[in-house]
Amino acid sequence: MTHIPNNTLPSSSNELDAKRKEKLRGQLKDWVKKNQLMLEILLDAYCVVDTESQVVDFNVAFTELCGESYRKVKKIADFSSLLHTEQSPIKDVLEAQKSLRLDEIRGSSKAFPDLKMIIGAIPVISDSGDSIGALITMRNVTAESLLQKKYDERKKESVIDGLTKVYNKVYAEEYLLKMLKATLRDSKPLSVVMTDIDHFKKVNDTFGHPTGDHVLAAVSGLLKDESRDTDAVGRFGGEEFIVILAKSDVEGAKIFAERYRKRVESTKISFEGNEVPVRVSIGTATFNQEWAPGMDLGSIAKELVSKADTALYFAKANGRNQVCQIESLPSENNNRDSNKK
Repeated sequence: MTHIPNNTLPSSSNELDAKRKEKLRGQLKDWVKKNQLMLEILLDAYCVVDTESQVVDFNVAFTELCGESYRKVKKIADFSSLLHTEQSPIKDVLEAQKSLRLDEIRGSSKAFPDLKMIIGAIPVISDSGDSIGALITMRNVTAESLLQKKYDERKKESVIDGLTKVYNKVYAEEYLLKMLKATLRDSKPLSVVMTDIDHFKKVNDTFGHPTGDHVLAAVSGLLKDESRDTDAVGRFGGEEFIVILAKSDVEGAKIFAERYRKRVESTKISFEGNEVPVRVSIGTATFNQEWAPGMDLGSIAKELVSKADTALYFAKANGRNQVCQIESLPSENNNRDSNKK
């Protein structure tokens, strides 16, 4: 049998893989040289990685983002060791051969323990159509994110009632206009619920204003619990609250109102050792397309609130601790003033 010298034995699969990877890496380096001018004008941090997620090229902004020197980045090379991200874009980009953008991605590095970034990535394709690497850009938006968070918090504070933690009257009215606009566009039902605490003055007179404040906070909390994310709960003044029920018809408004009334009735509200009996009266009104023609949005909103308020008046005038719907009242009473203390 003829002996074949070792140097002519077929290459192992590992050797073939290594040669192929080296070839792809060489093609990637050639791509970097060819596109160097384009890369130099990138203001964001960027790096070019190969199919093994090893960094082949990068800019100064990338070293600053990682918190490593140029030589250390070259030595470490592995992207995930230099920059930790909750979602790595490399694998998806290489496999799908499509560009990718990730907003508000959390990450960390030696320089930034708590990062928020906008990451963009595009695949680098060889002339033969193979994925040979990816170009990744990273924008540090940590500071902007914190500023936005503070802005959102202050904006929320400006529309929230300090005591009850529900929306204030101004925002509730704005939200109603917004929901009415959507209702007119989509022809979906919309209901308004007005509710206030029965004999609230007696609560203050008997137990004191701190107890009254506690009752207001407790009742508004129950109202929020019963509402959906798409609804809006607002304090309309004193002990009166409004709920804007999105996509709720007459029956839906009745079910919501009765559920809330019963929950208040069955809830024990105590403050400083005193148990305070609390009941609520409720009025509801559902938007009707028939009285909308010729009315502007603001007029429709006022009419809807007025009708719900009128229904609330009748609930209080007829014994309290009950739900009254404007649709159930005689038409001659629909515009009655709601003087209901």
